[in-house]
Amino acid sequence: MGPGRVSRQPVKRAEYLAWAVAAGWSGIIFVTIPFVRPAVSYVEQNWGGDLFSYLVTTCVLLASAAAVVLLLKRRQKSLSGYAWLLGIAGVVIYLTFYLQSGSAVEAVHFLQYGMLSLLLFRAFAHRINDHSIYAAVTISGGTIGMLDETIQWLTPERYFGFNDIWINFTAVALVQVALAAGIRPRRISGWPDGTGLRRLCRLGAVAIAYLGLCHINTPERVAWLSARLPLPDVIVDEIGIMVEYGHLYGDGKNMLFRSRLAAGDLRRSARERPGAGARLPARFGDSEQYIEFLETYTPLNDPFLHEAGVHLYSRGFNLERAREATDGEKQRLRFTRAYWENRILEENFAELLRLSGARWPAGLADEIQGKIDRDEIFESLVSRHLITAFSREQAFWSFLCAAVGLLLLGRYFAKRWPVDGEQGDG
Repeated sequence: MGPGRVSRQPVKRAEYLAWAVAAGWSGIIFVTIPFVRPAVSYVEQNWGGDLFSYLVTTCVLLASAAAVVLLLKRRQKSLSGYAWLLGIAGVVIYLTFYLQSGSAVEAVHFLQYGMLSLLLFRAFAHRINDHSIYAAVTISGGTIGMLDETIQWLTPERYFGFNDIWINFTAVALVQVALAAGIRPRRISGWPDGTGLRRLCRLGAVAIAYLGLCHINTPERVAWLSARLPLPDVIVDEIGIMVEYGHLYGDGKNMLFRSRLAAGDLRRSARERPGAGARLPARFGDSEQYIEFLETYTPLNDPFLHEAGVHLYSRGFNLERAREATDGEKQRLRFTRAYWENRILEENFAELLRLSGARWPAGLADEIQGKIDRDEIFESLVSRHLITAFSREQAFWSFLCAAVGLLLLGRYFAKRWPVDGEQGDG
C-alpha cells in the first residue's frame, strides 16, 4: 500500500457487520413466528393482554429519553428536534393503546420493526449519505414486513394480514422520521443524485411487485398452483388465506355486510339450494361444533353455506353475550350485532333458516329492536376481510403498471444522470 492511501478493509468489515446484524434481527423475527402464539397465550392467561401495551409504552419512553440525552450530549438546541421526538413517541403510544381494543400484542410490531429500522439505517449509512437513506430504509423495512406476513401465512395457526403489514411499515417509517426530523444525523445531508434516485426506484418496484403478488394470491390461485407444482401436502393443507375478494351489500343507512358471492349467485343459491338447510344446525352448541362446521364447509367448497353458518354463529354468540352483559353499553353493542346478523340471515338465507329450524321465535326480533344502537351504520364482522373496493384483475394491472412505471423512471434517471463518474450504485 503506497503512502497516503487508506485501507478500506475496516470500512468494509463494519459494513458487512452492520448488514449481518440487520439480517440477524430479521431472522429472529422470522424464526420466532411459530412460537409467538403459545407465548402470547401464556402471557394473556397469567398477566393479561394489556401487559403488551405497557411493555411497548415503557420501551418507547426509554428510547425517547435516550434520544433526548443524545441530543443534549451533542449540544443540539433545536426545539423542533425535541418536539419531533416527543411527538412521534406520543403517536406510537397512542397507536399502541388504540390497538389494545383489538389485539394488544399487535403493538409489539412497533418494537420489532422500530429496531429493524435503526439497524437498516446503520447498514445503509455505509453507502448512502443523503436524504434518500430514509426512504430506502422505509421501503426495505416495509418489504421485510411483507415477507414476515408471508411466512406467517405458511405457518400453521398463524395468519396473513394487510393490517400487520401496515403496522410494520408505520413502525419503520416513524423511526426514520424521528431520525430525519429529530436526531438529524450530521453525516446525512443533501438531496439524492442519480444513483440514489435509481436505487429508490428499484427498491420501490420490488416492494410494489411483492405487494401486488400478495393481492392476487387468492385461494383459487393457490389451488391452481398446487395442482401444477409439486408442493408438499403439509403446505397445501395447512396454509391459510392470504387475500379474498367479494361484494359489499346493504342499504348504506342501517347495515352493511360482505359476501364472496355476487348478488345473482347469492339469490340463485338461496333459491336453488334449500336442501342445504338440512346441513345447517339450528344453533351451534359449542366452539368445537362450529370449528367442525367451518372445516367441512369452507369458503372454497361451499361459500354459500359457509357464510350462512358464520352469520348464524355470530348471531347466537352476540345474543348470548348480550344477555350475560352487565354493562349497558356492551349489552347494547351485542344486541345490535345480534339483531342485524338476524336481518342478514332473514333477507339472504331465509329458506336455510326455515329448514334448519334456526329462525328466531316470533317477537324476539321486535323485543331486541328496542335495545339496539341506531346512531351508527352496522357493519358485519363476518367476512370483513374481503376486498370489495376493487377486483383481483384490477389489482394485478394496477400493481404491474406501478412497478413497471418505477423501473422506467429508473431508466430515465440512468440516462439523465449516467453512472460514469458517480460513487458506485450501492
